[in-house]
Amino acid sequence: MKKGAKLWRLLSVVFITTLIVMITFLYGVMTKQTIKEVRKNQENSLLALGRQLSVEEQVITALKNNQTTEALEKYTVQVSEIHGLDFVVIMDMSGIRLTHPDSWKIGKHFEGGDELPALEGNEHVSISEGSLGESLRGFVPVFDGDQQIGVVSMGIKLTSLSSLINRTKKDYTMSLVLSVGFGLFLAIAVSYYLKKQLHDLEPQEIARLLEERNAMLEETKDAIVVIDREGTILLANIEATSMFQRMTNQEELVGRALSELVLHLEKLTVESKTEQFYQQNGQDYFVSIAPIRVRKKDIGHVVFLKNATETFIVAEQLVSTTTYASALQSQSHEFMNKMHVIYGLVDLEDYEALKGYLVDILKPEKEFAQRLAILVRNPVLAGFLIGERLKFSELKTQLIVEIYPEIPPNAHDSDTQNLLALYRYINRFFMAQTLPEEIGQRIEYKEKTLLTTFSLAYSKKQLEQFELAFFSSYLTTLLKKAKGDIHWENQQDNWLLMIMTVHYEGVQDDKRINY
Repeated sequence: MKKGAKLWRLLSVVFITTLIVMITFLYGVMTKQTIKEVRKNQENSLLALGRQLSVEEQVITALKNNQTTEALEKYTVQVSEIHGLDFVVIMDMSGIRLTHPDSWKIGKHFEGGDELPALEGNEHVSISEGSLGESLRGFVPVFDGDQQIGVVSMGIKLTSLSSLINRTKKDYTMSLVLSVGFGLFLAIAVSYYLKKQLHDLEPQEIARLLEERNAMLEETKDAIVVIDREGTILLANIEATSMFQRMTNQEELVGRALSELVLHLEKLTVESKTEQFYQQNGQDYFVSIAPIRVRKKDIGHVVFLKNATETFIVAEQLVSTTTYASALQSQSHEFMNKMHVIYGLVDLEDYEALKGYLVDILKPEKEFAQRLAILVRNPVLAGFLIGERLKFSELKTQLIVEIYPEIPPNAHDSDTQNLLALYRYINRFFMAQTLPEEIGQRIEYKEKTLLTTFSLAYSKKQLEQFELAFFSSYLTTLLKKAKGDIHWENQQDNWLLMIMTVHYEGVQDDKRINY
């Protein structure tokens, strides 16, 4: 996968770029505002100083006499130095200078042409080029009573004004540099922190892991839920949601307590690190619970509920197949031994002993495996029936299996698996009860259907309890998959018939052999 820019680098660049743009914009606005303020303040200072000079007695006297004095020249130079100005010029109504920093220009006409409004009695400020260069100038008329007798002009060269502005901007520039430096440090620190919070993963890697996790959760056949420390479900895959819907007919599982999905939670050990066996609604599960840790701190658990039916089916198929193979091997060996005995008795012409021997070997209990091998041509089903009969024998109950007619091989393995799942559910239910001495099981095949009838003797009260406990949502699911049906019939007060029909398509439906 092509990798993009590193997260910390990307965040740093974005953060610094944003910071620089914002600070630069702010710097530009503040600089422009500062220039305006400095110029405005300078203009006001020039006019204020001009008003002060316009009422000075020696200025009025010099203009009235239309001649300068050495004291006045020194005074204007001193005022210029005090206020940081480049010049202070006093001129008469003809624009002739009475004072000037350059004594050679005293008595000459004022340069620039911007003094005319002041000669007409108006204060104003302008920028114009004179003998000292381009400057910011202020003009204030001088009056003697109601009569204007001259003008006071003060100015500062633009180069001097620029120096003043640059000194003011210097502080802003330093702030800009410090802000950018601090922003760079902060961006790197925040990026590093976020990187560690994301376990050193890049966004592309996080997206890929999320898709991989979703694929694993949704495609697995196991029910998987994630819970917090309080047992509230935070995440559930499709199988867990489907399991909850089958149980409650409700849609949403996330946000509910785990006890609503796992009804007997007290039977499980949350802190156990081993797989646990769990039963619910007639269904067997293997449950695994793993802690979720973030920075060595437990924040919840992930719970796996694996359907144990398939595992048990495979194990029982293996046992049944082994039992069936052993029975066939024993049958072959015993058949040869019996043939030798029969041949010997015939050869000795001991027909009475032969008759007794034949009666003995033809007893149904002893010939069950032999008859099963002939009548059940589905080895998986035959092995299962042999194994179930042995399990009931261990519980001191005889399972009497009758088969009519022959059961052909199955065209679809799924039909056999569905049938065995139903047999297994029924037999486990019987084994969990108080068993009678005998249980009858008659299996009949006809028209792509297996009809199985279980017959057993129980009291009427026990039969009522059976009907309440027998049916479950899991049994309903099994019947739906097997395209089957189960119903009960009470022939007498203490005798029960359970009749089950399931779909079973044989390979040779038109070549059945009846025995």
